[in-house]
Amino acid sequence: MPNTPTVSHKFYNVPQEQQTLIKEIVSKNIQWKLDSYLQKIYSNKKDAEVRIEYKIKQNKKNKYEASFNFYYDWKLFPYTSSVWFKFVEDLVNHAFKRFKERLSKQP
Repeated sequence: MPNTPTVSHKFYNVPQEQQTLIKEIVSKNIQWKLDSYLQKIYSNKKDAEVRIEYKIKQNKKNKYEASFNFYYDWKLFPYTSSVWFKFVEDLVNHAFKRFKERLSKQP
C-alpha cells in the first residue's frame, strides 16, 4: 500500500509481551482488514491523512480497556471500550471492526 496510516500508542500497566502482541494485531488489522477501505480513502484524495491513536490500560482485575481515535481525511471516529476485555486481542479486533463498519458506510 503506497500510503499507510500513522500509528501512535500509549500503554498503562500493560506487560511488555502484551504490548508487542497489541502492536502486531494493530499492524495486521491495518494490512489485512482495512487495506481496501484505506485504498478507497487514498484513491479519493492522494494526500489524505489517516492516523490511529490508541491508549490501552490493564486494570487491577487484569482486564483491558481502551480508547482509539481513528482519523481519516480530517474526520474523527472515536472508540472507547464500554466493557473490560479479558483478552487484549479481542479488544483491539473489536475496535478495528467498529472502524471498518464506519468506513463501509462512507460514500
